[in-house]
Amino acid sequence: MSSWKDKIQKKYGPHEHCIICGRAIPEGKQYCGQDCKDSAISYEKKKKKKSKIQMYFLIGMMVVMFIVMFLMGGG
Repeated sequence: MSSWKDKIQKKYGPHEHCIICGRAIPEGKQYCGQDCKDSAISYEKKKKKKSKIQMYFLIGMMVVMFIVMFLMGGG
């Protein structure tokens, strides 16, 4: 008796799924089309921008805390 995975593998052959929408695609590809590739690139750019903003905010808060400590005589 074969498992359901074997049945699907036999029916559809070797394949992977698009990392954006989940559609079945040939092995070795990451995206099903240009739209999903563009979405992934846009998402990565937004993610990098958000990380930079968070880093600048953290550094800014540290600078403010050091200035406040210095002015209050806690240094």
